[in-house]
Amino acid sequence: MSDLLLVCRLTLICVLAVAGLAKLRDRRRFATALGDFTYLPAAARPALAVLVPAAELLAAVLLALPRTLTAGLAVAAALCAAFSAVAVTTMRRRSPAGCPCFGSRTTVPMGPWHVARNATLTVLALLGGAIALTHGTATPLNAPALALAVAVAGYLTAFAVFTDDLAFFFAARTGQR
Repeated sequence: MSDLLLVCRLTLICVLAVAGLAKLRDRRRFATALGDFTYLPAAARPALAVLVPAAELLAAVLLALPRTLTAGLAVAAALCAAFSAVAVTTMRRRSPAGCPCFGSRTTVPMGPWHVARNATLTVLALLGGAIALTHGTATPLNAPALALAVAVAGYLTAFAVFTDDLAFFFAARTGQR
């Protein structure tokens, strides 16, 4: 179980850190992108432009520290569930709003790819939390298990970070752009 907990932990650390840093790197672009989410109150958007990346980075730090791992998993689950809700709401409203998640320059409207990504990340956080609560947070691993956990987390992180690019690619191939 410690191998699976490590995969959950590493994936969430990487995804949340990349997302938070990308938003901070181009704060103006993220704040502008929030304007496309017309169902969000305009007065809340400036605060969200600061709070969302701060929460992502906080979750990544909490996940990285052994003593705060369970709290980090809870914060990550809440964030990813909220991101899922945003993606579903955006799709239901047929809004053309794109995901300003990882600083991608490829813009596609939020769709099933985004829902699947965020739901998967939510499941990883909940699964990690369940493992941590039932089996503890210690992760005694041998080198092969560690290498496998890092590889799986790297793959999942790349998939999450490049969701927009994948959605754009497949939309272009099917002529849906």
